[in-house]
Amino acid sequence: MSKPTDKTVNDQSFWRTLQKDSPESDAKTPRLVDLTADMSELTLKERDERRRSLRSMLAATVARQQKVRRNRLPPLTPGLVVRIKDGEFRQQLGTVRDADYIHSRVLLGIEGESEQQWIEFAHIAALIKDDVAGS
Repeated sequence: MSKPTDKTVNDQSFWRTLQKDSPESDAKTPRLVDLTADMSELTLKERDERRRSLRSMLAATVARQQKVRRNRLPPLTPGLVVRIKDGEFRQQLGTVRDADYIHSRVLLGIEGESEQQWIEFAHIAALIKDDVAGS
């Protein structure tokens, strides 16, 4: 068995060939877009199109933010009425007095009970309009 040839010479030859085959470095660099371009160079029509485009992007962003706010559950603020869905006080309504986010529980004033009770977040549900009508 013969001794392997010097690998560094073969490696250098490989990299040199690969470098020759690669496209020019200028072609790899993406074209830069000047975001602070002088608007006076644009025609009136181009400025109007750009303005419309920016306004539509802004409107889309505002719509996304409003949708997120609408879909977000209301915080457990004092005075909020919730329904207890599990446990000893099941199917009763309670009014939030305080919320303990560290221990994931809420202090409720439950209708018909003399003392306020700590109930875990998992055991309460948002009050639906039908719940109020049924009471």
